[in-house]
Amino acid sequence: MPMSKKKRLVFVVRLAFILLACAVGCTPVAHFNLTGGWSGTYSYTSGPMTSWTSSFSMELFDDEGSITGSATFPSSAMQTFEIPITLGETHADTVVLEASGFNDKTTPQTPVRFSFDGEATATTMSGVGTHTVNGTPYTFTWQATLVVPPAPKS
Repeated sequence: MPMSKKKRLVFVVRLAFILLACAVGCTPVAHFNLTGGWSGTYSYTSGPMTSWTSSFSMELFDDEGSITGSATFPSSAMQTFEIPITLGETHADTVVLEASGFNDKTTPQTPVRFSFDGEATATTMSGVGTHTVNGTPYTFTWQATLVVPPAPKS
């Protein structure tokens, strides 16, 4: 039994809507290059320092979504320590970073790991994370802003 003109029109409109929804929803989001100097803050949400906020900085190098670099955090007596980014990747508008090493300003040196998960744009990042000290994890929220953009390519 052939379709009426009205049923055919409804079918074509629905098909067009489905194809349009898939095209818009399936379009890949552009990757943001996170190369540059970043300045941020983190605020603990668990552990003995809950609600305590501190600053950090990162120097990141983004090679098509694979991130390397270093991160600098506060230590005791107004000092800072730097550790390498040991895991870093972006996918569309999300970022995963891990900085791991030793706080060389403590005696003995303390093993630390900062894990950052969140969302990113070309100039901002924010999310949740975990700071692990001597195997004990503490959670935090964080945000960072690009303060030193990458040098232009010549």
